[in-house]
Amino acid sequence: HDSATRSAHLVNQLLTLARAEPESVMAHDRKRFDLQRLAQTLTAEWVPRALRAHIDLGLDDSATAPVWVEANELLVREALTNLIDNALHYAGAGSQVTVRVTPDHTQAEPQALLQVSDTGPGLSLADRERVFERFVRASEVGQGCGLGLAIVKEIVERHHGEVRLDEVQPHGLCVSIRLPLSPAPAN
Repeated sequence: HDSATRSAHLVNQLLTLARAEPESVMAHDRKRFDLQRLAQTLTAEWVPRALRAHIDLGLDDSATAPVWVEANELLVREALTNLIDNALHYAGAGSQVTVRVTPDHTQAEPQALLQVSDTGPGLSLADRERVFERFVRASEVGQGCGLGLAIVKEIVERHHGEVRLDEVQPHGLCVSIRLPLSPAPAN
């Protein structure tokens, strides 16, 4: 059963990676949507799994206004799904996972900042440099296939964004995605 589950997960990850490739029609299908609302929806969907794992999963909803991006919503949803899944998988029981979306006007071009941070064990600097490579795993915990962060990076880069990993003090990891901010739709 475990082998079948792991194989199914690997196939799904490979299909997602193929959909994010530049040649994919899906990678070019974009529309304006509210990243804040997507984060709310996904975080709520993952709460039951977080509760079963004894992890406090929440959305920092201090930014209540919509945060508009023009992107392929299904691909961005997949990227955020991978980030939440990884955080719940590796942070460990008793940890906290927080999803946050804010507009960032400190850059030359306004950006949407999406973050998933946790209070788990974090990653070493060497691992943080390697985990975006395909089939690289920084931990033997769990049954991942080493594609989750490679998929996130591929999706974000296809949307002219960037992704980075930072330490959380005193321990933990924060994954930050920056995407170009889109103007609010006209009423």
